[in-house]
Amino acid sequence: MSIPRAGLSRTGFLLLTGLLALAGCATVGPQPDAGHLGLGLADSALAGGAPALALQVSRAVLARDPSNVPALLRRGDAYYQLGDYARAAASYRQAQVLQPRDVAPLMGLGRVALATDPAEAGARFSEVLAMEPSNQAALSDRGIADDLAGLHTEAQADYRRAIALAEVQLKDDPGEDRNGDLAATQVDLAVSLAISGQPSEAVRILRPIAGSPDASPRVRQDLAMALTLDDHADEAAHLLLSQMDQNQARAAIAGYEALRAIEHPTRVASNDGS
Repeated sequence: MSIPRAGLSRTGFLLLTGLLALAGCATVGPQPDAGHLGLGLADSALAGGAPALALQVSRAVLARDPSNVPALLRRGDAYYQLGDYARAAASYRQAQVLQPRDVAPLMGLGRVALATDPAEAGARFSEVLAMEPSNQAALSDRGIADDLAGLHTEAQADYRRAIALAEVQLKDDPGEDRNGDLAATQVDLAVSLAISGQPSEAVRILRPIAGSPDASPRVRQDLAMALTLDDHADEAAHLLLSQMDQNQARAAIAGYEALRAIEHPTRVASNDGS
């Protein structure tokens, strides 16, 4: 997480405070252990890209209270960020047994499954939506699962529902987080459109997002992909050269062209004059 020029963000401040408390100091007496600092520190650590600290905090809480569902969920989230999907899934399953009507364990299990079994992931997100039909995160994540399974029409329907919900929520409660959720789902929709034969619509969605000063390199690369699929490889290359060297840009364009050949071989043959 970047630190604003004016100083640490609130999350960064909490994370730093927690680290200092854990480090301790011999001249000021006994220091609290990670568990006593509370799960708020685990949340800050997860948001700040420090899953090892979140794991330490959640383990300390669970040592005192093995049935603490919020701690089990944070432990699962920490393992997930660390790439230990088996342990993450085990933590989410423990939480699910204790609170079977809580959607959070199902969301965790779904996100773990995205890496290995899109159909299983989609099923978990569908379970969430059966309990909470307006769960924006579940709609977006089920869309990703469907895209990975090649079900682009179904994926786009979920993304559009999630976007509509996000727009309503943004009107009721404007905030940076909600705006970020909306933009992320719009990007997911655009990528789905691009790889399913609608690159022009994808470009239309991605241009304003990628043009934002705080747009991530990933979003600009998604726009470059859509531009390439829309037969604007020169513009895509120009965009990529703003964030990588020429060899990397050429390799990226070649990858996008290969994707087009896989997804739309008839269109490629037509462009080649054959």
